[in-house]
Amino acid sequence: MAVAVEQLQDTHRMLIAAVQAGDWQQVGELDHLCRALVQTAMAEPDRNEAELAEVLSSLSATYQEVIGLCQAVQGKLAEELQNVQRSKQGAKVYQMFS
Repeated sequence: MAVAVEQLQDTHRMLIAAVQAGDWQQVGELDHLCRALVQTAMAEPDRNEAELAEVLSSLSATYQEVIGLCQAVQGKLAEELQNVQRSKQGAKVYQMFS
């Protein structure tokens, strides 16, 4: 197994752990590392195409899950922000009549 592919698999496992822990800063850092490792793995002249394709497919599935999770978190945050804004407007109306 090529070194870059092994490193990519290790980084992929760390990415999954960071997502499960909700450590979004770590997810961002690992994302950058994954991108660099993919480039390195693709540039290796002695790469095993089937092995690399399997790793990239697994990584792609993880990213699809991460995107779905991020969209869900974004929706929750947008809802919370709307609730805060409504509360703020209600407080202003209350202050006008008190």
